[in-house]
Formats: sequence, structure tokens, C-alpha cells
Amino acid sequence: MSKALVNEMRPKLENGRPARPEELKGYRTVADLSPELWLDAAARPAAQAAAGSGAVRRPDGKFVLSYMGGDYLLDLAGRSLGGPPGHLPADFQKALVLLSYLTHAQDLGLAGRMVAGRELNGGDMFFTGPHTLRTAPVIQKFGRDPEAFLRKAAGLGLAREEQGAGYACRGLVLPHIAVGCVLHPADEEFDAALTYTFDAYAHYHLPLDGLWAMINVLAEELAA
Repeated sequence: MSKALVNEMRPKLENGRPARPEELKGYRTVADLSPELWLDAAARPAAQAAAGSGAVRRPDGKFVLSYMGGDYLLDLAGRSLGGPPGHLPADFQKALVLLSYLTHAQDLGLAGRMVAGRELNGGDMFFTGPHTLRTAPVIQKFGRDPEAFLRKAAGLGLAREEQGAGYACRGLVLPHIAVGCVLHPADEEFDAALTYTFDAYAHYHLPLDGLWAMINVLAEELAA
């Protein structure tokens, strides 16, 4: 995990609880990112970054990276990020995820085995409390309309899967990171619930902080 990413995710609210980036007024836009994140990404040899991340490096030195079914343009020299139409605008968390992924992702491909976040190395300690994976926006919008959930997920590159229970989908959120979602809709007895799974190699491509931010963004995109 890079020092820059640790520092970026460290801010706390007045009560001492680690804050989600969307809770901090100064952590909204691409311009709010620490310069160290741009420097870390730019310091990695371009060929290594492209091979590790699955990004395409253009002749002008910019990278094109597939993220949730759309192509994002990263200009490390100009410190800018452009996103595709039909997605929420590029913001602090999206830029954080993309830069961290470009910096850390390895040329490992996929493990082909999906696991819960707590099964990733260190995940049992990390994905708790303030770092619990975000589900509320998705449940609020689709808790009683699971077919609409699957349609929205398909537009983000997550294809429907048949499972024994729940409404499931899975796909590549980033070129080397597959994510699965299972929505259990509300009924007369139980509230709606949403769970996430990750390809077992996900933590080799993004530190746990980055995976947490990635799910924050995915939840926002699904609920938009």
C-alpha cells in the first residue's frame, strides 16, 4: 500500500471516526487529490503500468482504462481524468481508485475464484466498522425491484448470474478485478440485503483502502 493512499484515506470526523471521502467537504473533486498519488502513478514505468493494469497507453502518453463498463482517460502529466458519458462525473473517489490501481495492479490476471472481502489478506480486520462495504444506496433504490437492479448492473459491466438464492451479477469492474453482487430483495419477513464478492487476487491489484473506495463508487453508480 502506498504512503500517499494511506494518507489520502486517513482523515477523521470530529468524533474520531475514520471518515468516508464523501463525508468530507474538501474531498470531492479530482483537484482535491494529494499530488503524491499522481507522482506515484507517474513514477511507475509506463510499460509496467499498462501490463499490470490492463490499461492502454496512447502515443501521447495518456492511459485509457476500462472502469465499470466505460473508458476513462488518465493524463498523469496534466493531472486530469476524463470519464465516459452515461456515468457519474469523475470525482475524488474515482480518481483515487484509478490512480491507485494504475500504480499497484500486477500482471496476474484473475484467480477465477470469488471470495468475500473478509477472506482477502487482511480483509477480516479491515472491512468492519467505518470500512464496512457500502450497500445502503443500492438497497434503498432496488430493495423491492431486483430486476431493475440487474438491468442497471448490466450497464456497468456486471452480467446476470444464476444462483440458488438472490439476484446475482458479476463482472470486471477493473480489467483485473472482478466483483460479484447478490441482492436479496425485501419481503414480508426480511429487509433487503446486498453482499459483494471479489476475485481472490483483488488485493494484489488494489490495497484494501482502494477496494473499499471502489465499492463506494460502484454503489453510487448503481443507485444513480
